[in-house]
Amino acid sequence: MTALTTLSDLPSHYAIKLNDNMLIKLEGEQADSYLHGQVTVNINALDGNTVRHCAHCDNKGKTWSISFVGRHDNAIFMLTNKDAGAHSLAQLNKYGVFSKVDITDESNQYTQFFLGENLGKMLLASYFDTLPSEPLTSVHSDAGWVFKSDTQRAGYYVVLDSGQVPEFEQKVKDTNGAIFEQNVYDAIMIESAIPSIQETGISEYVPQMMNVQALNGIDFDKGCYMGQEVVARTRFLGKNKRAAYSFSVPKAFHINAGNTVEKQSGENWRRAGMVIRKAELSEETWFMAVLSNDTTEQDIHRLADQVEITCYPSPLPYSIEQAKSSLVKKRK
Repeated sequence: MTALTTLSDLPSHYAIKLNDNMLIKLEGEQADSYLHGQVTVNINALDGNTVRHCAHCDNKGKTWSISFVGRHDNAIFMLTNKDAGAHSLAQLNKYGVFSKVDITDESNQYTQFFLGENLGKMLLASYFDTLPSEPLTSVHSDAGWVFKSDTQRAGYYVVLDSGQVPEFEQKVKDTNGAIFEQNVYDAIMIESAIPSIQETGISEYVPQMMNVQALNGIDFDKGCYMGQEVVARTRFLGKNKRAAYSFSVPKAFHINAGNTVEKQSGENWRRAGMVIRKAELSEETWFMAVLSNDTTEQDIHRLADQVEITCYPSPLPYSIEQAKSSLVKKRK
């Protein structure tokens, strides 16, 4: 696969094979009601042509995984990364024994790609009658399904039946399209401040600490689900003091999820937070870290174990503001 120097060097026609992603399938008579009680969005109201960001939490409101959730072929699918997905799959199966639902890892049956908008418009007409026109809307066919991304760099997220993949990859090559590895997709997502969590971040953060609410990934009026009380209290009492920020450094270096980020305070440095997502390109490094939600673009940060590398957070492409609710629930 092709290596990329910086995101600004992305060609007009490109595809990214998402080998580090996972696909969890839920089907059965109670699939909707079961998943509705597990994740932060209203599954009962999810139509067949809409995809949502969502979080899956433990009973303390700490996040197990962040995923896309959507419907295809009379089933519900959660699209996430392997680390967090393996944890969510185990937890879903743990509680799913009490419901009429089958929960499986379909990562081998389908292959996930991210396509730049130009290449997507050129190639996907062979697999779908139409293409989705709005972010996070989807269309379906026997070949799989596709939804338009909500990233700053317009593109399409494709979930393709694995039997179609050899022909699909050949078509990419025939159009002189470049095929990149997962790190390029991760950089695109970090650029758009879309979080995910690796093993070190599982069960560490309430979803709002990673801006899931800013991605319309929490329905606060949907009723009970795992961790709902903590997530709601964080919202209605204005208790959240953390948020996720993106950084890009014009230099290639090694970084891990879980690395400590420090912030300059006068002549000193103090611990500011932890890296949750990263992407290493040939001449550029991207990462996302959970920090204080009053962090500004003027605040200088560095990695605690690479103190020579200093950087500033990028502007967030959305608002993370959440005012306290005027609603006070009476306790008996």
